[in-house]
Amino acid sequence: MSATTDRNPPLFDSAMPAMKSMNVVTNCLGSHRAAGIPRTSRRGFTLVELLVVIGIIGILVSLLLPAVQMARESGRQVTCKNNLKQIGLATQMFVDTHEYLPPGRPRDQYLTWPVFLLPYLEQNPLWNRFDPYARFDAQPQDAVESQIAGYFCPSRRQPMLARLPDRTGWNIGACGDYAGNAGYNEYWASDFGYPNGVMNTGDASVNQIVAGRLTTYQGRYTLGSVIDGLSNTFFFGEKATNRQHLGEPGGWGDGSFYSGDQPATTMRIGNVLFPPAQDDFYPAPGPGTFAVWGSAHPQVMMFVLGDGSVRPVQKSIDLTTLGALCGRDDRLPIGPY
Repeated sequence: MSATTDRNPPLFDSAMPAMKSMNVVTNCLGSHRAAGIPRTSRRGFTLVELLVVIGIIGILVSLLLPAVQMARESGRQVTCKNNLKQIGLATQMFVDTHEYLPPGRPRDQYLTWPVFLLPYLEQNPLWNRFDPYARFDAQPQDAVESQIAGYFCPSRRQPMLARLPDRTGWNIGACGDYAGNAGYNEYWASDFGYPNGVMNTGDASVNQIVAGRLTTYQGRYTLGSVIDGLSNTFFFGEKATNRQHLGEPGGWGDGSFYSGDQPATTMRIGNVLFPPAQDDFYPAPGPGTFAVWGSAHPQVMMFVLGDGSVRPVQKSIDLTTLGALCGRDDRLPIGPY
């Protein structure tokens, strides 16, 4: 018995240190709780806190969004200005080569100034696809469908084709957002009389048609014809369109950009009788109306003058001043704008 009893106590004694350690830990925890030291715990957001955070984020977005939109529009305006700057420079190079300004269109149904400027906009391969003496409907389809990014204002749209042909059976061509200054008198689109713009229809007595082809595509004017001064005369600017009728000819003024069938597509007028469109949904131009200036920018339109400078012009410009800027030889004083 004594031998057996002597073997058991060591097993019991070996567990004693562990039990004592547990008692020490338990006593320590108890003493910490008694001392008022809180235990750490994890918890999520309450619904109220989550709604507050969402509300703050919404306020920040509403404050930042207009600033982002303004920054984007500012960038688009810079691109639009650069487009018109390049058109103005190309016109000066055209004059250096031909000694006259390009016509808005040499005659009805033939080509337009955007085609004649192509060699001076680094578009020689496309220019070589056109026949400048032939009517628009005789031009290659791939040529008339070619969309030039520099002819589009990014505030309005990306490059696109017209939705409808100018005439039944004609090819649909690329669109464009810029127009030549055709002045403001009753001859602005005629191949006779005395229009007072810069980009008008050519003179029929000069640009004669023989066997369906032009003998020349000469413009009406030289730089010396701009009596009011190059820095006081619009050459090109942004044209008004109705956003609901983009790419539509037939009075909407947004048909095929290279087609001279409808002068309102590439020429615009302005004075006290023809005020600028105030937004991109303005009903003019439209069937039965005149082709006026306008833009997709808020408040302003971009113009390049004869001296090559590009200026933003308020849509609320004084209309007498607008007329003086559109007429090349009316000798009217130019007010502030």
